[in-house]
Amino acid sequence: MKTTSISTLSLSRAMQSTVTSSQSQISSLENEAVSGTYDDVGLALGVKTSQSLDYNNESNRLQAIVDSNSVASQRMDSSQLALTQMSSNGQTLLDSLVALTGSSDESTLKVSADQATAVLNSFQSYANSSSNGEYLFSGINTDVQPLADTFVDDVTSDFNTSLDSYMSANGVASASDMTSDQMTAFLSDYTTNFDWSSYTNASDTTMTSRISTSESAQTSTSLNTDGFKNLVLSSVITSQLATAGLSSDALTAVNATTTNLAGQAISGINLQASTLGLSQQSVEDASTALKSQQTIISTQLNDLTGVDTYEASVKLNTLLTQVETSYSITSKISQLSLVNYL
Repeated sequence: MKTTSISTLSLSRAMQSTVTSSQSQISSLENEAVSGTYDDVGLALGVKTSQSLDYNNESNRLQAIVDSNSVASQRMDSSQLALTQMSSNGQTLLDSLVALTGSSDESTLKVSADQATAVLNSFQSYANSSSNGEYLFSGINTDVQPLADTFVDDVTSDFNTSLDSYMSANGVASASDMTSDQMTAFLSDYTTNFDWSSYTNASDTTMTSRISTSESAQTSTSLNTDGFKNLVLSSVITSQLATAGLSSDALTAVNATTTNLAGQAISGINLQASTLGLSQQSVEDASTALKSQQTIISTQLNDLTGVDTYEASVKLNTLLTQVETSYSITSKISQLSLVNYL
């Protein structure tokens, strides 16, 4: 009879090989049990790997648009708050002008002038509003503050310069000496030739954002629109002329002009708010649709790369048991010695 010798070294190496292989599988199964997807998608899918990459790329592209929509929504929400306040201030100014009609009471005139100044200062503050480092009313010039810090002083000074020039050209000593016809002519010339663009750094072009794979929407507004200009005109004229000691007829002419401008300002600002409101709804609808598409893609990707986490856990536990057994056997083999049998 022939016998074959088996060394403890060969047994130990065999066990080590088994443990090494099992440890590699354990790492893979741990990842699969936690993530719910193949640890090595390329190895598991083979030629179908490109399909999983396409799903991932499309999902990432849709997510990028959703993220962009979120930023646009925040910008429009902030713009709406500013527009609402501007419109409210315009209404307050209009109410004071209506109350001023036919009145020559100095205290009432003073209240109207102060109210107009407050509206002008408030307008500057809201016009320079920003969100995420972008100015809301600068059109596409989002990095440029639309109104200078000296705006109120500048527009007021320019108005008084225009008034002085008109009075000098027409031989009028002071505003209190102006007739109704002269005041009407001056205000008509001033409002017609008022260069609003010289006071703003805003672009006429507003921001347009891609809100879906096939749709774009206006997601900002520009200060260079008539609603904002008319609010400034109504405010500056009232603030400078309400307490200028005008005759009753001249004051009536001022009131008619400023009341009309304030009404147009409110309508124009509300129109901007309505336009943005439509865009906000479009962005919300688009984001909802994009998220639904992402859900569909996620389901398809999971069907392609997903694994049974329960099955992976069972395999993992089985391998762990095998490794522990191998360690135990290896330990016992290492303790074998011929000396124990001599």
